[in-house]
Amino acid sequence: MPFVKISPTSESRVGLLLNSLPELQALNRELRQLAELQSALAEVLPDNLATSTCVALVKTGELILFANNGAVAAKLRQMAPRILDAFRAHGHEITGIRVQVQVTIRDNPLPQKQISLSSGARRAIESLSERLIASPLKTALTRLGRNGR
Repeated sequence: MPFVKISPTSESRVGLLLNSLPELQALNRELRQLAELQSALAEVLPDNLATSTCVALVKTGELILFANNGAVAAKLRQMAPRILDAFRAHGHEITGIRVQVQVTIRDNPLPQKQISLSSGARRAIESLSERLIASPLKTALTRLGRNGR
């Protein structure tokens, strides 16, 4: 997950649009600042933490980080003083760090298991359903024997 990394030097059509419209220039400055902070964070953290962490917001000097799970959040809280020192060394005016768990939702759901019955099992189920009187069980077994699931 995980997080999309924005390169501060990459120019795209969106970047040109953000630079050309005066009302979007403040947004562009904030995006660049977040990208710089994300790069600085990636330098401080081990790779496994860097890929599970995202700079979310800087608000009145407080840096808000999103973590993929509770374990990553706990480790970030332990490393907060070191992260703060690294940001200050890069010239960022950060006075505190707050960590929040931001669970990501999968875009691709897990595939359903495809279980099929052998021909012998299918015949046994059909044979059993033929011997039963009309009931919901008979209907379910008939359907199971026919579909093989």
